[in-house]
Amino acid sequence: MQPVLFTISPIYNGWQVHDELRCRDWYERLDDAVASAGSLAQLRHALTGQPTAVAVSTVYGEAVIRLRHG
Repeated sequence: MQPVLFTISPIYNGWQVHDELRCRDWYERLDDAVASAGSLAQLRHALTGQPTAVAVSTVYGEAVIRLRHG
């Protein structure tokens, strides 16, 4: 089963967190964005049982998986 992805992308002078459906919050620091996305991913996994992951997109278009649940 493919994990539900929470993606963090560089935007303006910070980082945008979004899931498969919508953009969520914007953060100045990457660590704050990863912590927020990690909490969302962990909660989604706990409530649905679906595997989740947090990916950080780079300015070069690559994505790096930072966290996995399930």
